[in-house]
Amino acid sequence: MKSCGELEFVVPKSTADAFCDWIREAFGTEPVCLESPAGQTAVVAVYGTDERQAAQWARRGIPPEFGVLSARARRCEEREWTGFWRRHFRTADVGRHLRVVPAWEKAPDRKRINLKIDPGLSFGTGMHFTTRFCLEQLEAALDGPEVGSDMLDAGSGSGILAIAAAKLGAGRVAAFDFDPVCVAQFSKNRRMNRVPPTRIRYVLGDVATWTTSKRYGVVCANILSQILIQTAPRLWKITVGRLILAGIRDSEADEVADAFLRLGAREAVRDSDGEWCGLVMQRRRGR
Repeated sequence: MKSCGELEFVVPKSTADAFCDWIREAFGTEPVCLESPAGQTAVVAVYGTDERQAAQWARRGIPPEFGVLSARARRCEEREWTGFWRRHFRTADVGRHLRVVPAWEKAPDRKRINLKIDPGLSFGTGMHFTTRFCLEQLEAALDGPEVGSDMLDAGSGSGILAIAAAKLGAGRVAAFDFDPVCVAQFSKNRRMNRVPPTRIRYVLGDVATWTTSKRYGVVCANILSQILIQTAPRLWKITVGRLILAGIRDSEADEVADAFLRLGAREAVRDSDGEWCGLVMQRRRGR
């Protein structure tokens, strides 16, 4: 039975958003925030790859202004995380051709391209605005000027974007994530979707250090804003067509866009749900 370390915090609703932002910066990971409409508090959970990592996180000093009411660290078994997804993850249509289907639900008719996904202890279900944005823009790219292009997914999580690219007819598909749990979960999802192992090259890697001599017509990077800014030259160098960026807080979108505009990119698409934002940066002709 797989397990991971979990940190669970209870904070006032009034500070939950700011606390989640602090966690993203301090821990370099995406928290899960659950709020009861009638309550005055929120539960913020942070998941690590193992209990040791969770214990290291727990030792970090938390600024008092967030008013943390309680905190605990514990082991989280995979069955608990699966139970969470079973309650909150449902079949959903995305874009014009795609449909995301939880592994435990029966895939509907084949009028759409079904993406069977079991998140396990990784992330990437298509429920969140950022993943949906990437799927929609990936579909647009591979049905438009970048049809048949090679695709790279930087920080792939469950592998949903790489699997979608393969099913949409991309050329070579490559993906990487720094978390070994994600690499293992991708293999499971790839098999469920009957994608041959030679179709997608998925490896363990960090966007800050991963190197390649190849260039891709479509690059997706659904990661934190500050990492996108720090690695902008690296991501832009390997992009020959479209660079799809997400994981961006709405208030940080201009700063992320500027990092790529300074490199000669053109902003082609910007979309937001009021909290999160996605960007598509395009190569200018002749550059």
